[in-house]
Amino acid sequence: MSSPLLATDYSAAINGYEATVKAEMKEWDLGGIAVAWVDGQSIVYEKGFGEAKADSVFRAGSVSKLFNAVAVMQLAEQGKLDIDAPLPAARLPVNPFDGQAITLRHLLCHRSGMQREATVGGYFDDKEPTLKATVDSLKGSALASPPNSENRYSNIAPSLAGQIASEAAGKPFPDLQRAAILKPLGMNRSAWLHKDVHEVLASHIRAADGKGGFKERSTPVFDLGTIPAGNLFTTAGDLGRFMMMLAAGGDSPGGRILKKETLEEMWKPQFDQNGSFGIGFAVGEWKGLKTVGHGGAVYGHSTALTYLPQHKIGVVVLINEDIVNGRSQYLANEALIRMLEAKGVKLPPAKKTVEAGEELASLAGAWESQSFWMELKADGKLLRGNVSSQPCTLQPGAKDRYVLESKIHDHLSVAVERDEKGEVKTLVAGAQRFTRVLEKREVPKEWKALTGGYGPGLIPFVVHAKHGRLYATTENMVDYRLTPVNRHVFALPEGMYFKEHAVFLADESGKVSAVEFANMRLERIK
Repeated sequence: MSSPLLATDYSAAINGYEATVKAEMKEWDLGGIAVAWVDGQSIVYEKGFGEAKADSVFRAGSVSKLFNAVAVMQLAEQGKLDIDAPLPAARLPVNPFDGQAITLRHLLCHRSGMQREATVGGYFDDKEPTLKATVDSLKGSALASPPNSENRYSNIAPSLAGQIASEAAGKPFPDLQRAAILKPLGMNRSAWLHKDVHEVLASHIRAADGKGGFKERSTPVFDLGTIPAGNLFTTAGDLGRFMMMLAAGGDSPGGRILKKETLEEMWKPQFDQNGSFGIGFAVGEWKGLKTVGHGGAVYGHSTALTYLPQHKIGVVVLINEDIVNGRSQYLANEALIRMLEAKGVKLPPAKKTVEAGEELASLAGAWESQSFWMELKADGKLLRGNVSSQPCTLQPGAKDRYVLESKIHDHLSVAVERDEKGEVKTLVAGAQRFTRVLEKREVPKEWKALTGGYGPGLIPFVVHAKHGRLYATTENMVDYRLTPVNRHVFALPEGMYFKEHAVFLADESGKVSAVEFANMRLERIK
């Protein structure tokens, strides 16, 4: 399987990896997976599993943002764009805050303060509006936070950057991408619009049913309005060719894509030196090594693309299941471990684990944090349960340390905090602090009228009661705790829609008939 031009023999690594992939598919009920490993200028391994073939076309989701950023930086190198020039206010949401202007750099680094979605073309809109109509719908909206004050992940902000790039190039965005990136890289099975791809691998989505449960559905294929942020159709091998360009310092068989120094700038945290976003790229550290890349999740497809600049190796994992990014990233990391070991790179030793005993039972029960709920029960040597609608396991690690796994979590560390008597007080998972639900609570009668589903049936906004509070299921992913601002307005907590609101709207009879959420009016599902 390894290239004759490479000194590394990956055959043993591949054999072990394939067993891991098959075990993951069985454990998490995954339909199809395609993977590609890149070492320098070679794709050293490319394969499909289950429903997928090696060259199956998937939706890449937010991995699209990498290509969008590359196109903007190409035009900046050509002098057609200045990524630090203030953007005209007429193109932007209203800025109710005092402070600096918004630039292309802010848009690409998630520092613009913009909301996650636009009124038209957002993730809840299946009407396939144009990119121009999508970005034009920003008018009349407002920034969620001051520019450059914090990281606010957004789909509309990079989409605006893509539209600006399209105008600067004098070409529609798909044509710009095809000429400037896809064709030079030899990404012949990739395209930005559904009509331009031969066949997309059928995928699966777990749609919220409006009653607190989920129903498995096949996923329709349509184009997002936020094309630059998430609409790329591609294969594992084609994304491997993109990583080969990264390893070549911006060069490609079809000509130079970017200068090496431009790429290196894109891989640096911007504005916040401890932050996780470069220019388009997510940046981080894994096992002491710098990582660049991105994940993606869009309507039945989940993606992980991780590249290690120090060793010029990278992995792509594509899965035809909705929002299983914990599993795609786990499989990407497992591949990187095997590749590094095959190259003789010494990695930090795995953390020792302890066998849990009676303390498992002490963690069972109902918990809630500032954003989520969680219910756990002891099951043999681990805990099983549900974290805000995602089935999960907690595996004991060191004393009072656990590792949480779910379809959206990969090795999330959970720490147990105890009081002065040694009793379990808090479970800490990242920024979330879970405390016990100690009493049975009922939601006020007025809130019960808000429960139910709103918006499109494939991806509804579902409101339900839990432990005396209202929670909202968003994007079929997790339940977010709603905090009342007044009788009709509820604030979203830390997470995808932080500092945004759900506003419940009543009809003439006084019955709640819709909710304003994600800058869209979502009608109640009857």
